[in-house]
Amino acid sequence: MKEFKVSEFYDMVISILESILKEVVRENPDGKAIFPCIVAQAPMRLDEKNGEDVPILSRFSITIEAWTKRKSSSIELADEIDSKLRGYNFTRTGTPIDLYDENTMCHRYGGSYEVFYNALTNSLEKVK
Repeated sequence: MKEFKVSEFYDMVISILESILKEVVRENPDGKAIFPCIVAQAPMRLDEKNGEDVPILSRFSITIEAWTKRKSSSIELADEIDSKLRGYNFTRTGTPIDLYDENTMCHRYGGSYEVFYNALTNSLEKVK
């Protein structure tokens, strides 16, 4: 059994998102950024079940937003993100993020996603 580190999870999510759109960033963009873009905030891990050496079951949570110049485009991009992540057993949780950013003059739409990592099966499992 091998521990699935937060940095490995983050790299995996970035790689998945880059299959949708090449411009994936890890922090909120400024006015000089390239749009549209996907923002993937730093993930969190909560170990649900611990083994002797490594966590057996870990819950990963990450916030992802689509930033575009038009609101309808950000919603469409967020729909693509939802579909892609569902294929990896991610579940969107909580209230959607729907904001307008004055600095970049972009619409932000997205939300938080969660997935379990099972170290016994080396797989991602649905939270709900």
